[in-house]
Amino acid sequence: MIAAVSLGFFGSIFALVGMKCTKVGGSDQTKAKVACLAGMIFILSGLCSMTGCSLYANRITSEFFNPTFIAQK
Repeated sequence: MIAAVSLGFFGSIFALVGMKCTKVGGSDQTKAKVACLAGMIFILSGLCSMTGCSLYANRITSEFFNPTFIAQK
């Protein structure tokens, strides 16, 4: 989840630089490449987030159905 948040932050920065309305970033072709990079970083961030949530849900489910688990259910 920490990786997802970090990637989302950097994706936002790259997306800001890649927007057509900003003066930072160079030509339109460079801005298009930076915006595409931001999109890929957002997709990677979403995959990291989905992985973290799935692993946590798997742990909770396996502990709930484990008969030897003694803690409160």
